[in-house]
Formats: sequence, structure tokens, C-alpha cells
Amino acid sequence: GGMMPAHLIYAVAAAAAVAVAVEALAPNTATDKNSHDVSDNRKPKTKRLHTTPTVLSVYDDNTSNFVDALSNSLYGDLRSAKFMMPDMDGTLLRGRNGEMVDTLTVTMDADRRDGVKFGESITISWEDKNDDTDDHDNGEDSVIALYCPAEEKNPYKFRDAAKLSQIRSTEKKHAELLQTYGNKNNFDIDSVLLSTKRRRASTSLNTWWIPSFPIIREPTCEFRLWKRSSHSTRNEDASRSSVLTLAGRTGPILLYLSLENPTSIHIALTSDPTQMVVHFITGAIGKPFAEYGVTKDSSTADLTMRAEGTSTTYEASDMCQPPANITEPGKFIDPGQLHTTILTDLVPDTKYTYRVGLTSGQGIVWSGTFNFRSALPLGSSKAHSFIVYGDQGCPDDGWALGGNLTAEMVRRELDEYDDGNRPYPVRLVHHAGDLSYARGSAYLWDAWLDMVQPFASRIPLMIGVGNHEYDHTAGGLGRDPSGVSTDDGFRPSWGNFATDSGGECGVPITKRFLMPQTQGNYSSNGVFWYSYSYGMVHTIMISSEHDISRGSPQSKWLQHDLRSVNRTLTPWVILESHRPMYHAKPYWADNSVGIAMRAEFEDLLRRYHVDVFFAGHYHSYLRTCDGLYGSVCSNGGPIHITVGTAGAHLDDESLGLYDNVWTERFLALWGYGRVTVYN
Repeated sequence: GGMMPAHLIYAVAAAAAVAVAVEALAPNTATDKNSHDVSDNRKPKTKRLHTTPTVLSVYDDNTSNFVDALSNSLYGDLRSAKFMMPDMDGTLLRGRNGEMVDTLTVTMDADRRDGVKFGESITISWEDKNDDTDDHDNGEDSVIALYCPAEEKNPYKFRDAAKLSQIRSTEKKHAELLQTYGNKNNFDIDSVLLSTKRRRASTSLNTWWIPSFPIIREPTCEFRLWKRSSHSTRNEDASRSSVLTLAGRTGPILLYLSLENPTSIHIALTSDPTQMVVHFITGAIGKPFAEYGVTKDSSTADLTMRAEGTSTTYEASDMCQPPANITEPGKFIDPGQLHTTILTDLVPDTKYTYRVGLTSGQGIVWSGTFNFRSALPLGSSKAHSFIVYGDQGCPDDGWALGGNLTAEMVRRELDEYDDGNRPYPVRLVHHAGDLSYARGSAYLWDAWLDMVQPFASRIPLMIGVGNHEYDHTAGGLGRDPSGVSTDDGFRPSWGNFATDSGGECGVPITKRFLMPQTQGNYSSNGVFWYSYSYGMVHTIMISSEHDISRGSPQSKWLQHDLRSVNRTLTPWVILESHRPMYHAKPYWADNSVGIAMRAEFEDLLRRYHVDVFFAGHYHSYLRTCDGLYGSVCSNGGPIHITVGTAGAHLDDESLGLYDNVWTERFLALWGYGRVTVYN
């Protein structure tokens, strides 16, 4: 790029070189795709649909899939059900001797008495003492529901619920996942993903093992068993009328420091290498702080510096359209207090230790301690690597654990360097959009951030906005945080921009992330488009979900940013976007967007000698020829790399690729790219 030919991306150059490698998470299933499949079938193709798992990741054998939180028929059934609670004052049902009709017990797999921690496993078990259900269903349609806080008296305000038949399906599915992915990917998935969450052996059908208790910012929770009573009847269309009688409860389950304990800890760069942003979330309101100091050795540091942060939150009404703005099970929940603290006066390229906390009551409840290394100064030639990927998604079983595997492998990258098993340190993660795939199911933001915290608390997580964070069709005026003045965002005639964010329209991602900003005549725009320099690399993140046609604010900013790059200090220029310009899967609606992107700003990539264009959106890996411009290789453009393989359902390989001249390599495997910059 600029001073050196882009084809040196795989070689050592006089001043710098960039090496790119894809780490496949299932290497034993990889096959050589250099001679990729070609398909002339031009029938419309669509990507596989994703399941948004419920809070407790319930599986249903009847559909052979995880229950979708956004379209869960049981939720609708319970909203219209009649709950039988005999005492008018809301006192829960008791038996003749004061006991519950049935007994529910909860067993914590961790041997502690101070409550369940987020992410710990628990087992719910129950014993039938008085089965008054109809013989034909044997209780399978009875329901266990989770209520938080435990004293919630409104039976309709549950966090999640499952039929007994679904719970038994879920138990069986957990066993299948452990066996399948333990063998297929050659991982000991129990130790890799479940850590200390060891399943307790049980021969009873009346158990529900929950491998990871969700982040719920309430002091207590309770499980309640609702039975279909003998009063339930069949109406003319043969559907069951829902009459549910309370039959058992666990009693209050204490959640350990659930309001005060910092969660979702992640860091990011600013435009100043002497700073680092630290984000975290609590349920309680208070003043957020970070304490930090230079790490003396591998285990100690004096946390002599302190920074006070700011807090924000958002409500359902801040979102643009359903389901994100609907407060009911599976959709909007209070996100808690979202805190941002900026650590200042850092010495570049120095290891620091930090912790975050919130003033609460008599003092501050602190997180554990974490380490990070401050940014390389501008122009530094020190060798380092960064990880790049897109399209990760929810960490629960709804997507068969792909996102978990990527997060775990990135963490291992950091540990392997610390242990002396990698030549270059991984210093950043670039995530090119489609992060949590919450799409209006708000709890998934907590779950996804909790999943990435083991590495995102140690190295900056630099993110872009994808269609599943932003795209909406109504409600944007006065809500769209990107400043677009239309109600439906960006809806060009050639695009397939619809309701992919589930109505979130960029609000949750904007509240949770602060990216480097520049002000002036050509200002960046929050998480939507921005740029930063790190060592010898200048990275530009654009939004493929916004107008970037000639004369648009984003186009003017991009051209100014490219024109302003100092190619002596940062000889390498990387452009990142959620959607790619070039791919070869026969998804024709997405393909038309790529063609339009080429028409709108591909000339800038050649004019300003951009070296690499990274993208996601397609759930596969594709590397083009070098110098690609105007669909012609070796024509002065960059190399294009799509790496949307971080966990979302992979593209269907059976569709093949349409005939093209640019595809050099194609893989449909979970994985990520590692870019190494060195002299």
C-alpha cells in the first residue's frame, strides 16, 4: 500500500509486512478448497435463519431446534393463561400441612452458601406428590417458570419458561452437544467451554440442569412449577385452554452481588495512545471508578491511579420498533447501568493492571484485576498481531457453540504468547459487525459480552456495526443514534436493508461501546464510522448500513481520512466494513449490495492504495486475488477478505460458488483471521 506493493501482504517487505492466516476451529474437518465449487444455479438463495435462544436455552424435540425467544408460542400461551392461586392476597399455594403440593429443589454445582454467581451451573429437581394432570399428557405440558425477583407476585412476569417435555428435550440435547462437539472438533468441550460447570449425574427424569445461570440483575430468583389442572378443557379447534395451578416452588435463590458486581468488562482504544477506554455494567446505580497502575511483575501492581467514569442506560421506548421496544419475556429487559471510564496518562506499550468498581452503600464493590498493554505509539515498528472476524452471535446452545469456540480460541491466543508459545503478541480484536445477534432479545447483549470478557478485558475490542445491530424500517426519527434524518434508516432501491436489528436501530451497541473519535469539518460518527492508527497500521471502519454514495457525509469523511493518512508513519491502510464488496456465494440480494458498494466508493480504494478490505456478513471465509479492482485482479486495488466465521450458522456449502475470477480461497468453517505486522 502506498510506498510498497500490496502483494507483499504475505511476504517480508523492506519497511513492513502483513501476514494473514485463518485459524479454523475444526481443523480435522477442513478440506482443500483451492479448487472451489462453482454453481450456475441462479435461483434466489437465502441464508439460514438463526434461532435466538431463550434465557435458559430451552430445546424442543418437536421442532428439532432450540426455542426461539422472539417467537416462543409458550410465552403467548402463558400470557393468555389463567393462573390458579387460591389465596387472594397472592400467598402461594400450600398443602394440608403447609408444604407445597410438589417440591422443587435447587442444587448449586458450586459448593457455596453466598448465592449463585452469573455463569455458574445449577440443577433444578422436582418430585411429583399429587399428579392431577390428565393421563394423556403425563404432566408433559406442565410448566416451570423463572421469576426474578423471587417475591414477584404477578405470574405473568416470568423471565423464561419451559414445558416439562421441553426440559427433558433440553437435557437430552445437552448430552448430544457434549458428545458431538467433543468428537467432531477434537475439543474436550466440557473443559474448554463449561470450565468448572461439571454436570452432576442423575437418573431422574425430573431434573433440569442449567449449565450457565444467566446475568439477571435482581437480588433473588425463584423457579415455580405450574401444572395443567383437571379444569383444563379442549375447545372446538382441539387446542388446550390454559388453566395452570401452582404446584411447587424452589423458594428464593440468592444471586451473588447481582446488582453491584461489575459484568461485561471490555476495553477499547481512543485516538490517544496514552488512553484506554474501560466499559462495564452493573445493576446498581452509583459512581463508576477504575483503579490502575503499571504491572510490576506477572502478578502484582500498585493501583495508584484512579479514574472516575460516566454512566448511561436506555429504555424500551428508546428503540425504534418491535420486538426491541416491547417489554415482555424474550424481548426488552432493563440493561442496567452502562459505565464508561477512560484511563489516562498511560505510558505507551506498557503493561498495566486495573480493576473497576461502583460506589455502593458503605464502599466500592470491585471486580477482579485484569491486565492490558497500552497502545503502540504511532509509527512503531514493533511486531504484533491482531485478530479479525465478524458475525459471532449468541453464546448459548442456539447456535451450536460456534461463538463460544471463537471466544475461547482468542483467549488461548493471549495465553499462548504469555506462555512463550507464540512469537508475536495479539494486541487487538477487530469485529466487523453482527456482534450479539440480540435483534431485540435484550438479554443476549449481556450474555455475549460475558462470553467475550475473558479476552476483551485484556486487549481492545474494536467493533463495527452490522445489519443485525442497525437495520430498521420505522421509528428512527429522534431515536436513531447515527443521526440519520429518515424514519427507516438507509433503504436504497438496490439494497436488502430491512428489520434485521429487531428494532434496536443501533441503540444498544452505541450505549455499550465508545470508539475513537475525530472532530472538525469531517467528523467521525460514533461506532458507525471512525478510524485509528496503531503502530504502522491505519484502520478505517465504515458502515455498510449507511449511505456512502458520493457527496454523503460518510463518503466525504472517508475520502478526507484516506487523504490524511501519513504513509510514512502508517504505511499499511486497512478498510473494514460489515458487508463485503466481493464474494461468490449465490445470495443475489447480498450480491447486489456488493455491486452497489463498488460503484459508490471502490475507486477510493485504488486511488489511496488501500491494502486490505476486511468484511463479514457472509458466514464463510473468502480471500480474493490481490489488486482487485473493477472485478479484475492485479488492477491496483486491495485484497478483499471476508471472515464472517466467528460463530453464526455457516453458509451452505452445497450451494457452491458462482463463477468468478477473483476467488482464491473459500472455507465454510468457524474460525478467525490473525494479521501479523512485523519488520
